[in-house]
Amino acid sequence: MTLPESSTFPHHVAAGCLHVSRVDSGLSDEQWFRLPKQWNPFFRSDQELNRSIVASGVHHIELTESLHKCTNFPLELQELLFEVALAPFAKLFRHHWIELEFVRSQDDADINSLVRVYLLPDDKDRSLINRSNKPLRRHWNSLLSKLDFSPSAWKGKSNGDRSFQPALMQPPDQDGAEPSLLQLFNTIPSPKPSPDYLLDSNDREYCRSLLNCDIPGLKTQLFLYQREAAAAMFEREAQPSQRTDPRLCHVVDQNGDPWFFDYITGEVLKDGRSYEGVSGGILAEEMGSGKTLICLALIAATRQQPAYRPEMYTAPIIVRPKLGSLADMAAAAGSMASVPWRSYFSREQCGDREYTNCLDKIEQNPGWYLMPRPAPKRVSRQPEAFEQQSDKVYLSCASLVIVPTNLLEQWKDEIAKHTPDLRTLVLTKAQVPTTIPNTLSLLQYDVILVSVTRFERLIDNRIKDKHGSWVLLSPLAQVHFKRIIIDEGHALGHSTLAKKSNLLLVVEQLQTSARWVVTGTPSKGLYGVDGSCAGRKELSHSQERKDTEHIGSIAAHYLNARPWANKVLEDGDTTADWRVYVMQTKNNNEVQNRRRQSVLKSTLDSLIIRHPKSELSRLLPKVTEKTVYIDGSYQDIMSLNLFAAYIILNSVQSQRVDQDYFFHPKQRKYLDELVSNERQASFFGGNFFTATDIHKAVLTAEEFLQKGDVVISKEDDCLIREAITFAKMAEANKTREVSSRCFEVPIYIEDFPGREYAGVLSSWAVDGKGGDKMCTIAPLVVVLQRYVRPWLSSPESLEIVFNSGTFATYGAKARNKAMGGVPEIIQRGEGPSSIAFTDKDDKMYKDVSKQKKARSGTLEWADVNDTLEKDEEIAKPLVKCRLVSTASAKLSYLIDQITKYKDEEKILVFYETENVGWYIAGCLEILHIPHLIYAKNLKAERRAQYVATFNEMSKFRVMLMDLKQAAFGLNMNSASRIYFVNPVLNPQIEAQAIGRARRIGQSKDVTVETLVLRGTLEELIVERKKKMTQEEHRRIKSIMDDRPFYEWFQNARILPLPDVAADDGPGQMAPLAVPVPLFGRGSGQIIHPDQDLLAKGERESSDRECATPCSDNGGVGSSFGRKRPLSMAADAADAAAEDAVDKKPKKPAKGVRFA
Repeated sequence: MTLPESSTFPHHVAAGCLHVSRVDSGLSDEQWFRLPKQWNPFFRSDQELNRSIVASGVHHIELTESLHKCTNFPLELQELLFEVALAPFAKLFRHHWIELEFVRSQDDADINSLVRVYLLPDDKDRSLINRSNKPLRRHWNSLLSKLDFSPSAWKGKSNGDRSFQPALMQPPDQDGAEPSLLQLFNTIPSPKPSPDYLLDSNDREYCRSLLNCDIPGLKTQLFLYQREAAAAMFEREAQPSQRTDPRLCHVVDQNGDPWFFDYITGEVLKDGRSYEGVSGGILAEEMGSGKTLICLALIAATRQQPAYRPEMYTAPIIVRPKLGSLADMAAAAGSMASVPWRSYFSREQCGDREYTNCLDKIEQNPGWYLMPRPAPKRVSRQPEAFEQQSDKVYLSCASLVIVPTNLLEQWKDEIAKHTPDLRTLVLTKAQVPTTIPNTLSLLQYDVILVSVTRFERLIDNRIKDKHGSWVLLSPLAQVHFKRIIIDEGHALGHSTLAKKSNLLLVVEQLQTSARWVVTGTPSKGLYGVDGSCAGRKELSHSQERKDTEHIGSIAAHYLNARPWANKVLEDGDTTADWRVYVMQTKNNNEVQNRRRQSVLKSTLDSLIIRHPKSELSRLLPKVTEKTVYIDGSYQDIMSLNLFAAYIILNSVQSQRVDQDYFFHPKQRKYLDELVSNERQASFFGGNFFTATDIHKAVLTAEEFLQKGDVVISKEDDCLIREAITFAKMAEANKTREVSSRCFEVPIYIEDFPGREYAGVLSSWAVDGKGGDKMCTIAPLVVVLQRYVRPWLSSPESLEIVFNSGTFATYGAKARNKAMGGVPEIIQRGEGPSSIAFTDKDDKMYKDVSKQKKARSGTLEWADVNDTLEKDEEIAKPLVKCRLVSTASAKLSYLIDQITKYKDEEKILVFYETENVGWYIAGCLEILHIPHLIYAKNLKAERRAQYVATFNEMSKFRVMLMDLKQAAFGLNMNSASRIYFVNPVLNPQIEAQAIGRARRIGQSKDVTVETLVLRGTLEELIVERKKKMTQEEHRRIKSIMDDRPFYEWFQNARILPLPDVAADDGPGQMAPLAVPVPLFGRGSGQIIHPDQDLLAKGERESSDRECATPCSDNGGVGSSFGRKRPLSMAADAADAAAEDAVDKKPKKPAKGVRFA
């Protein structure tokens, strides 16, 4: 058979074939054998399309007299085929949507025939043919679903392999591996900006200045990747590139000619369709790579260039009340055209000459345009009743930067360090919005820095006008910003079309030329792997769907990326549902899966700017991670065994079936609390289970055995008896009793001052015993240090105090206060109790307190240490007093490590519960090691001050951080040693915490140690973490949701105790590698909460608007404090929970000793 020339239908796409069997054709045998055996076009009984003369307004071709083509295909057979086999597609042919050719196949007993289908593309002959007919569109899509696109069918062979997808222009890789979202993210090509590509000469200069790091006002030299990222950001702002619609698949027809196909809508295009790229995007460089600096470089380089008027709004005609001066008219013309006039009057251009009058005229005539408000949704029946209103919007050079509250101070510090010349306005939390400067004042700034909390409060100013249009009553709404940057903006991904966040709703009311999201992780599962191995570290399917959904939400609702942001009412285009094109469930159809990945890759590449981690690895500090396995002390194992004993007693007595069983679904809340407490007990658990609780549990278990009402197995009998025996031993342990009474970690010190005097050791020891080593607790040591402070360098005075008996008497009172009256709240997870040794009614304490006096005009307190001269020595009775051990093996290890490295390196210690942070802080205080606590109860402003202080002040060597507060974006590159008190199961949380120190600019290698108590649950956490998939990490909300952990607790067993005598108190402790002195020049000081904190200038009250340029106030205030000494822990006023916007203030955790 002969093939027709490719020019048979030159305006159509040679798509594929329909198979028509003899049975389905509706033809008799005689009629079937009359069908042609060579390709013949179908007759057309209507007028040919006249493409040479296209009359305006012609939308449909009416049927007219017959005009036959020269063909050997009998007309009556064609009509019979249209009546039966091709009935669904007859109208498509008659309305010129398709052209057809027919042949009777001879491959298989002459029982099949083929119909070639030529598709008229949707972008051809639109003036002649109506393509919006919905019934025809349904037939069109049905036809596409039935086409065989295989070359063999097109050649007339009906028995070949069929293909229901057109051939791709670029065949996929043959390795068969479908790329995951994580792989696509980590293989986004590095940006390669090209200034010569830009059409505007000013834009080319700005781009070159970024690439060459020749930026006026930038004090820091950028790395190459930072220059490339900043220049790429500017290119996308100045001249967004044209990008092919990602929904279209580039394919080839049977003649090898290219065309475009939308698999979802069935749209066929010959020339494709392009959109202008997003003016903005997502800056997603690695954690610690200097994204803030990249943004500041972009702002500094373009600070002279005002925003351009949107093309959709015409230039207003300025009407003056009287004839304006030439200077006014020239200044107005330049401003309306967004001429970068500041650069022409810069010192570099003008030297010593000043053009004050010119500058004044330009500032008096800012550029502006009128922006019409949206038309009302319901049009009045009286047209004259609606008069469209317009708002006056001013063109600005400013960039609006929206940052999390805890990063506000960091941004101010970065501005002051890298770009101090930027005119910056800082807006923080406020009760009223009226303090925002007026519109014309806002035009004077280069950067408007606002916290997310403050920005979201503007939602209260978003109202509907009388026509139903949303209006934002704020000066910010009258300014057209050059760009909006949202730092750590991944939270925008949680917004949907039906439920947008307040942040997004307010942003929608602002005018801007570009929108940026800055984040190292655009979504939860997209974090750090090297590009070289990106394809092998997979996300779970469920997590990948969530991440994909979040990225689509950012693209559609914030960045307004087309086609994902297309609106229903837009003419000439269709909406694009991200869920349909990208998030369809994976199936066995390889072509559909690859098509979905192609859409996703195209979108990611067009939105995200980042460099692969492999390109940055040489700039990032080396990280050495290791897991430190520690043998638990006698007290550690005893505490953990008590939890095991309780589980065993409960399991056996409940027979593991009824509702009293810990693992019954109705007991899940209490089980989770038990698990949380046991995890805390791996650091210290002596505060759990009082002697009374243990005694009751033992009595109940013994009664259960005596009654014998329930038959138990021999194994359970052994388990319960072992648990009872152990519980009795734990109940009788004196050291554990001390822990449960005072809620503190017992510690041992040697060479206690005054030990040779009668009653001293028994008065100060919490167990009432004496000896070479004495058992006490950190708060009592603080009281001791404070008490002897006046005589720190006077051994004679100390002898008098010891000999008089007042020292022993005071110790007894302090000890009694510590051992009694403690609220039992720790076991309920409400935080540690504060034991305040502030015996201000006690005469002896008053005698010491009289020596304190406040310094006038300062935040510091003058303490008795002011009288201690530098050349004076510590009294001999105090010099030998040293801390030698603690009840917690992890605490002892941390003390060893901190005292070993604190002089050379700064240290981050991540903890998971407030109690653990409290215990560590207590020991650091008695060892007078300056430290800060980044706790969840702190206000965001104070947290930011702590970070600045820790980074800048050499005095503070240790930062204790709540793991949950290891926030995105925090820069703590002054620290080079990191300790995790417990193993972290979620790798992303761990990576974020390490990322606080592993950053560009870190001058030292980073050492990370994770502490694991040997033989405990923590070993299982370490092992499971290596094997768990992202899907498993996403699924579990608690470790009890993971089966191996669940079974581990179900099968709890008593661990063997170290071979130590029950009455050997010191032997039950974890000794320090090197005992640490307790008395030195810093011991016993009473420190004001604000002492030594970084203070560059007085900060406004947090309840007022801070509308002062950053350069004026230095960016950091001094009205916030740090952790107070233990002796002042009762005063927890400024440790109140952080104020939440539009929420009632939270009650502070009782007795939390954080400030």
